[in-house]
Amino acid sequence: MMRKDRPTEMRALLTIVGFLLACVAHAQPTVALVLTGGGARGISQIGVLKELEKAGIVPDIIVGSSFGAIVGGLYAAGYTPTQIDSIFHTIDWDDVTSFSSDTQRESLFYSQKQENDRSLVTFRFRNLDFVPPTAIGGSARFSELLQEVLWQSPYNSVTNFDSLVCTFRAVATDLGTGQPVSLKSGNLATAMRASATFPLRYAPVRWNTDTVLVDGGLVANIPIDAAIALKPDIIILVNTTSDYATISSLTTPWAVADQALTAAMKQRDSEHVKLADFVLEPDLGSTGTFDFNDIDILIRAGEMEGARMAAQIKARLKPTSGAMEAGAAQYFIKSVVVHSTFGADTMALVKERITDMIGRDWSPQFKRYHQPRFNESLHRSGHALAFVRSMGYDGPSQTLTIDVDLGIPTLLTFDRLEELRRSDIEREVSFKNGKEVKQADLERTWQNMHASDVLQNADVMVSRNADSGVRITMRAEDRGNQTIRIGARIDNERYTQGSVDIIHENLFSTGIRVAVRGILSQRIGQISASLELPRIGGTLWTASLRGYSSFRDVWIYQDEAGRPATEPMPQRIDEYSEDRYGFRLSAGRQLERNGVLLGEFRYEQQRYRDLTADADPSFQPLATLRAVARWDDRDQTDFASRGRTIDLTAESSILSLSNSLSFTKFTAAASAVVDLGSVVLTPGASIGAADRTLPSPELFSLGGQDMFFGWREDQQRGRQIVVGNVDARIKLPLRIFFDSYVSLRYDIGAIWENPENIRIGDMNHGLGLTVGIDTPVGPARFSVGRSFFFLDDPAAIGWGPVLLYFAIGARL
Repeated sequence: MMRKDRPTEMRALLTIVGFLLACVAHAQPTVALVLTGGGARGISQIGVLKELEKAGIVPDIIVGSSFGAIVGGLYAAGYTPTQIDSIFHTIDWDDVTSFSSDTQRESLFYSQKQENDRSLVTFRFRNLDFVPPTAIGGSARFSELLQEVLWQSPYNSVTNFDSLVCTFRAVATDLGTGQPVSLKSGNLATAMRASATFPLRYAPVRWNTDTVLVDGGLVANIPIDAAIALKPDIIILVNTTSDYATISSLTTPWAVADQALTAAMKQRDSEHVKLADFVLEPDLGSTGTFDFNDIDILIRAGEMEGARMAAQIKARLKPTSGAMEAGAAQYFIKSVVVHSTFGADTMALVKERITDMIGRDWSPQFKRYHQPRFNESLHRSGHALAFVRSMGYDGPSQTLTIDVDLGIPTLLTFDRLEELRRSDIEREVSFKNGKEVKQADLERTWQNMHASDVLQNADVMVSRNADSGVRITMRAEDRGNQTIRIGARIDNERYTQGSVDIIHENLFSTGIRVAVRGILSQRIGQISASLELPRIGGTLWTASLRGYSSFRDVWIYQDEAGRPATEPMPQRIDEYSEDRYGFRLSAGRQLERNGVLLGEFRYEQQRYRDLTADADPSFQPLATLRAVARWDDRDQTDFASRGRTIDLTAESSILSLSNSLSFTKFTAAASAVVDLGSVVLTPGASIGAADRTLPSPELFSLGGQDMFFGWREDQQRGRQIVVGNVDARIKLPLRIFFDSYVSLRYDIGAIWENPENIRIGDMNHGLGLTVGIDTPVGPARFSVGRSFFFLDDPAAIGWGPVLLYFAIGARL
């Protein structure tokens, strides 16, 4: 038996020896490409990569610092320079660099949306110790951008940076020691973010329990030392670091911070530049660190510099580094065999890749080029984590054998820092162990963790097992279990308003949430306390008990006597207050993260009090049962570009607990945001109906900047209501300090005292123009509106007065 197999063994040995001799014969110098920081200026590095590849110069090593780590990391993950170009063109850089809240509203539960929408400032505490913020803005949008792009990359499950398309190092600054750190393993997206985490703008990255990292540019803006440590033969430096900005351009805090950092970085830059064999410096003029407006110009500048230097670099490479030239090709590929458990070789895109491989020559560089392309075909075929586990060539049969792993998660691990339970992370997971995972599942899990009230610095890392499948590690730390949220608003109806929410999360590790809320202004006030179970047993079932006391002042309007029917002039004639105190007990189920179905019992004492009367009426008891269905998946409340809202309620009083008061009340409201490109349309409608026995504190109201232009808030009140509107909004090309908008809204509606009064001819109309500014203190909206209506006898159009409105801050 041994003699029978000896020829086969000999052929295999000769194949290996021949391959090794081919490699030696075509030994080439190892090339390291060093990519510096420079913010937006670093985009020009894409152009340099394009031209180097075009000339057959492919780096064996990439070392990147700050923005260079982003460009270099994407390249090492298997993206081509052309693909990186396309990725950068699809990014909304204004959004990534914005200082506004970076929590994705769609990833929040319905109750979280309400809290977030009304919060201006949030203070966090851990066991009553204040947890200070580590940055002006959050890092979630930046992190999510990098993570999503890398989950789509050919090497989305590689955590050893030596096993990427080329060896890669991301250089960051260790805040504990002040020294540069060359990251060589871990979550690639997190490593890239750590290297590019601009201090104060983005929160530092907690790499492990002992290491906190920020921008590598602080101590190694030109990370040539990290490249030298890898012992390359040739070092190519692409220097895109910033020059000093002019004094006149230092008009923002981040511009001043960037100038200060530039001054610190420049001290050693000149020394590091001298250590490179080739230095490429694209002509970027006065482009600033945060100037992402001219991506094409920046890439073109890099292409010009790359083309200028390519011939000089190529002359040093004998043979050309990394080039797939005919001389290096030794073995013809006659057939390709794919081993997989899911029929990978039957997929159309994989078949195309196999066809492309057949007829080519196996060479030392074949795997480098074709393996990421093969992985990409698997991902585009719907298998997000599938990958080539091995690729080998058999000389005697001229066969290329590819072993494909589907990337099934065989192990979920939870890396918890500080006082976290496994269940705090586990309940946010959107996939199951042992089942194939889609990219959407990973993204949803990541978003869920970042939207959690108890987690921060969340991370999701996919890594390959030694034998088969992948391991998915969820990592997070405690956000702090106490929160104080402050809200503020000023408008022309309710004047100055303030609110505070004091919240204790996860009381005694039971999942119970305790909250106290207060609102105070001249015309509205509320104090409430609640016990909540947001997710009973980690499920989507929820329950809450809330006790409250509140008042709300309501102006009473009447048209001025003696005026023409076509020119009404409403006047305030009285003011009432809706006073109530009681409790609400609710339970139900959350609909994914954007909606809720609830059943609610309400018991309260209420009264409708004339503020000008000498004596106050007594409180009357009221008990009701209510069914609620709500949905809100808008990306934001005031300047939404997508999403819809639905609000349905049905409520009936309990006769025995309501002093013999019996009524039934229904409401339905819906709106949708339609993005037409340059214009965003938001049509909406709402209706409400109730018995004639509906008490005054429960009446519907019509009017105001948000509801009906040309009328004041609460100008009309009744028991039946119909309202429809269409809003058309455009974003102004010029910012009024912040993102600015102009919108035109048409309203149609009416309100009636009792059902028998309903007439279609009673419909009123409103038109209004609004200038909106998305400020850090909330939306600022300034409007002018006017109502009109049609008269039958005689036929005429009546016009209400022109009214001005303003509101600054979120609705409380």
